[in-house]
Amino acid sequence: MLAICFAWSSQLGGLKYIPIYEGLTIRAQKSSPPHVAFEETIRTNSNFSEWQHFETMMPVALGVEKKSPALFAQRVVLAEMTIQKQVEPVAMASTSYEPMPVGAAMGANDAWMSELSNAQKNRLQAAQMKNDVLNQNWSEPSFGETALAALEKSGAINSSGQIIQQNRTSNSSSNVKVSGTQGQQVDQPRVSRAPTNDESGSEYSFAGPGSPAPSAAQAEGVRRIVGPIEITGGLAVTNEHHIEVRRNDEGVLKELGRVDLQKGTYNIDVEQTSGTVVARLVNKDGKTMGEGSFRLNRLVPGSLNYVAGPKIKIEPHPDYSVAVLSAYNSKANDVAPMQTRVTFVKGVSDVKVNRDGIASMENVTRGSSTVMRAAAPKHLETTNIIVSGKESRSTLYPEAMVSALLDIMASQRQESYDEAPSLIWGKVTQDGKPVAGIDVIVETAPDLKPVYFNQFMIPDPKLTKTSENGLYAFVQVPTGFHSLLATRSDSIFGYVNVVSEEGAIAQGDLDATMKVESVPLRVYDAFNGNPTAATVTMQSLTDELHVAEGVATVSLQNINRMGLMRVHPQGADYIPARYLYNDNDEFIHIPLVRWDWLRAIKALLKISDTPSSGLVVGFVPDEDFEVFLAGYDNFNPQDIVYFDMQGRVLQNRKGAAGGGFIIYNAPQDTHEVVVMGARTQKVYSRVVPVDANSLSVLNFRE
Repeated sequence: MLAICFAWSSQLGGLKYIPIYEGLTIRAQKSSPPHVAFEETIRTNSNFSEWQHFETMMPVALGVEKKSPALFAQRVVLAEMTIQKQVEPVAMASTSYEPMPVGAAMGANDAWMSELSNAQKNRLQAAQMKNDVLNQNWSEPSFGETALAALEKSGAINSSGQIIQQNRTSNSSSNVKVSGTQGQQVDQPRVSRAPTNDESGSEYSFAGPGSPAPSAAQAEGVRRIVGPIEITGGLAVTNEHHIEVRRNDEGVLKELGRVDLQKGTYNIDVEQTSGTVVARLVNKDGKTMGEGSFRLNRLVPGSLNYVAGPKIKIEPHPDYSVAVLSAYNSKANDVAPMQTRVTFVKGVSDVKVNRDGIASMENVTRGSSTVMRAAAPKHLETTNIIVSGKESRSTLYPEAMVSALLDIMASQRQESYDEAPSLIWGKVTQDGKPVAGIDVIVETAPDLKPVYFNQFMIPDPKLTKTSENGLYAFVQVPTGFHSLLATRSDSIFGYVNVVSEEGAIAQGDLDATMKVESVPLRVYDAFNGNPTAATVTMQSLTDELHVAEGVATVSLQNINRMGLMRVHPQGADYIPARYLYNDNDEFIHIPLVRWDWLRAIKALLKISDTPSSGLVVGFVPDEDFEVFLAGYDNFNPQDIVYFDMQGRVLQNRKGAAGGGFIIYNAPQDTHEVVVMGARTQKVYSRVVPVDANSLSVLNFRE
């Protein structure tokens, strides 16, 4: 190692340097810092020739105006220090007795203690100080001996341990029954609890060593699920990835499963058949690259607690993805028009459609929703509410096609459509196939009359329901958020929510499926978790749902779409509010918010009222976060309040995992509330219509 030492010289009037060609090691005593003492220990014969060279050098005075004393360099040697450790007895807490040390407890008959090893003596010392084992009376009978004495006293066995009674039936007054035959030797009794028909008591069985011990699966009701696993969508497993299989029960992770990549199988032992088995492909940074799942209520129980599970397909992680095509295209694989652009989250993400007509936005959590807007030259803009986790389809309608439609309808209805058109255009399908005989209405604008298309794709005023192509349209639609309902024979066939804008077409495809799932629904206090009675109105259900004890089960179509529900809690303590849900959700949780809590925070922070505004409350359980309203850059940050899981206000202007936020004075509009995760930087987005003097409650759970 080469080091250069500079020094001032009065004779030369400048700097001179002394080259040092050997490494310098500072030697110190034990009082030195640890790293120096370490160097001293491992390098006992270091060469200090450079320091000796410095000692022979004459001191040089610095060139200054006034005479200064000479400077000397001297090596300081510290005196050696010796550290000794003496074992001291540990003082015990004051009790009614003082345990004796092992040595003091040894008597004349305790010479065996001197033959113990040091490790055994230390364990004995610890046991003596903790439980005073050497001073206890070990002549008392053990628990096993006490149990045998009790059985002998009850007449179940004799003094030799032989059974003298047959098994008692469940109608017997005793809750102890003996398994075995007369004359069987009971060497190691085993007692296990068994269910009884009498709800007020329990029944126990006593089995001898010849009886087979119950397996863990039989004792705990554990079921093993084994099935194939597949990785698709261009995903691959490397040394930087691992597959995690778990049971998820209403947002709580339960048992952990295993994966055999060579065999392409998974297996997991579950204690309950509720919830979902989820398989995730995770990289070294903890980011989920892909996932797949299935619901446990779909399984058919097998014998011997063994269940053959379905195939789990691990697909790329959900994001916003939409396939755009023109209404003139006759083939499904036709691409979008030239220069088509798509925006997500109110223009925050502006992307160009690729050659396949696909536009996407990554790093979005599952279940997020946004208003997608697609535009192309000589086409009307199309708006579509999409949900992450599936590829949506959006149609661009040419201006000439829309003009022709308006001319035909104006002639049929004797009306004029000179203003900028605002339409809803869609198709009614079931499991991907068009459905005829469906009546479509706009619930938020019931005066609008639909127009249905005949088999020649021409608007037909004689049609009162959809034809075999399932097409329909509404014209002169008021701008804003609208809910559409499709019915057949006075029963709900399907629904869809759209956002209508001036000079644009809202995509209103109404989907339905024959697949129905049972979903648990819970209504509870947001901060203490107590179940609460409420009346719930859902877009998926024809009738209101009365939740008497805070828990219910609903049957929903297995479709990935955004739905709205209105919740009216029982009593005046909680606020009626609008909630979002997804028909594809594995569970629906409805946290209720109190009036006095919102008012107290508003008074504490002195938040003023704004006319024609509403409230938005959100709960974020997974990670720390920040929240904002998309498209409202000038929104007052003082109107956004963060709280922890107990509902207490946070002062650092950041959200904490398990807590949430309150947005006061949210303008009356269709908003996209966006939560940015602090750890993962993921986007949690929710489309929510805000009305004046209303409350909307959102759950940001992946």
